Amino acid sequence: MENDLELDLVSEAIDWQHGDVLTLPRGLAKVLNENEAEGRTDLLVKFPPGYVEPSHTHEGAHAAIVLQGRMLIHGHELTPGDYVYGHQVEHGPMEYPDGCVVFASFVGGSPAHRDWDEG
Repeated sequence: MENDLELDLVSEAIDWQHGDVLTLPRGLAKVLNENEAEGRTDLLVKFPPGYVEPSHTHEGAHAAIVLQGRMLIHGHELTPGDYVYGHQVEHGPMEYPDGCVVFASFVGGSPAHRDWDEG
């Protein structure tokens, strides 16, 4: 139980920042761990209600777990506890009708969006 408290405190001590690490124009992120030698970035991402993330790619692979809210992707609804994995293949759009918080882990390059088409 004590370890859970320590983990919560680590996350709480990190401020939400604009989604620059992902190049999200309207998202917020908390970088929890960044290890350039491994090419790994772990973060929490908060998407506002009604946000639609356009189709895009990333440099490396990534995994995400929905913590709060809903994510709609490729005809599937993901809710808290659901997991999705992606790599350098285009994915999206992803919709967040009620807002959403996800834990995302990126490996093998920058987490920044590539091939981003906002409009």
